[in-house]
Amino acid sequence: MNVTKLNTSTSKTYKISYIASSTWRQIFLIKNNELYRAKEKFVYDRSSTVPPLFSGVQVKIYSGNHFNTKNINIWMVGYKFGEFTWNRKLALYKAKQLKKKTKK
Repeated sequence: MNVTKLNTSTSKTYKISYIASSTWRQIFLIKNNELYRAKEKFVYDRSSTVPPLFSGVQVKIYSGNHFNTKNINIWMVGYKFGEFTWNRKLALYKAKQLKKKTKK
């Protein structure tokens, strides 16, 4: 009986999460000096991933015109920084309607 062995090796490819160079620098500083962990971190790149080392740290995320302060917890690790802040202005329909009434 001749049994040919099929190539069933499942080699998984993992996508590496994008982390901005400024965030890598902050990770390096936290690992080398624990006092740096207590300082507020400024994040300009909303598309970078939250690293596990940032859990329990207060982060200021840039939304385009101002910084929003967020405390990072364990459940936020792995998501993008931009998912935790607004970068759009809410539409004020009521104010628009009141303007129309006053013009008439």
